[in-house]
Amino acid sequence: MSTAISYQSIYSFVSHQSSTISQSSRQPLLLPTKCFKIDSSLCYYTSRRKRNLSKIEATASQTSVSYNTTLLSPSKNTIPDNSQKKSNEAALILIRHGESSWNAKNLFTGCVDVPLTEKGVEEAIEAGKRISNIPIDVIFTSSLIRAQMTAMLAMIQHCRKKVPIILHNESDKAKSWSQVFSEETKDQSVPVIPAWQLNERMYGELQGLNRQETAERYGNQQVHEWRRSYDIPLPKGESLEMCAERAVAYFEENIEPKLAAGKNVMIAAHGNSLRSIIMYLDKLTCKEVISLELSTGIPLLYIFKDDKFMKRESPVGPIEAGFYAYTKVRHRFYCSTIFIFFEFSVLDGSLCLQRLAQYRQKLDDESLKK
Repeated sequence: MSTAISYQSIYSFVSHQSSTISQSSRQPLLLPTKCFKIDSSLCYYTSRRKRNLSKIEATASQTSVSYNTTLLSPSKNTIPDNSQKKSNEAALILIRHGESSWNAKNLFTGCVDVPLTEKGVEEAIEAGKRISNIPIDVIFTSSLIRAQMTAMLAMIQHCRKKVPIILHNESDKAKSWSQVFSEETKDQSVPVIPAWQLNERMYGELQGLNRQETAERYGNQQVHEWRRSYDIPLPKGESLEMCAERAVAYFEENIEPKLAAGKNVMIAAHGNSLRSIIMYLDKLTCKEVISLELSTGIPLLYIFKDDKFMKRESPVGPIEAGFYAYTKVRHRFYCSTIFIFFEFSVLDGSLCLQRLAQYRQKLDDESLKK
């Protein structure tokens, strides 16, 4: 029975109505995760996170404001609540923006503000379909239009049909003029918080240059070193380390407290800013993060619970009356990936969840005999 609750996080983030499950008699089954060797490059992130845990807990305990009592307005720094949550378990969705017009032209983009291509729009829509049944309480994006377009297009596909509203904090007048005064409208909205700290790595003098021509001019090895090293900055631009400094700091100060308060968060950003955040979440080393590749328009799902981030890979999305549950079973001598399809509805969701958990327990028992 204790194993049956191991997939409560999956069930709770795809169901419109969560059935009541006793938490006192059931404990979550944590999936084994890769044990990365932590070197000195990670000391900055791990020590900062430990120092911030007490701050996060304090913020979480104070965050109990009802959505109906808070204006959806940038004039206040609080994020409206959609509901009172019984647990501080929360979903974190990361999405790299779809293909941009300069991606298509093979130009270095960096912090230049260019829109999505038609392909990028399609990728954003497909990403939205994958997460359409996962509740989203607040969205964070970079200040660049391609990330904001991705977030907006993805939310159009969401089953709850809530409207994403960008909060404008650039001036007092912008805050005042963008207030929403209808309680009913606020209940059907999701705040979108733009932050320059989530912007793409600044590519300096390479911005706008053709990738192939740049490689021919400076040499493939030099361009590769600029792009794929951790602490070497681009000419008059940033290194990945510098990008990580601002992105991870913003995540710790502004996003992680929302997760600790039980908010479901989506972040639509860029390859390097998201790699930086994943480095923090997965405790990757400098060598591991520089080889990390993120596909455009493919969402990644994490579950935040008990001050820990558990990776759930990419949601496949609902297919008619069912959905796919994705899990990795790692053993000492081998690693196997299992895809399980099962029917789901509000009425029989608990039964399906129990059967899935029993199947997982069977696999674990078999692995112990090997």
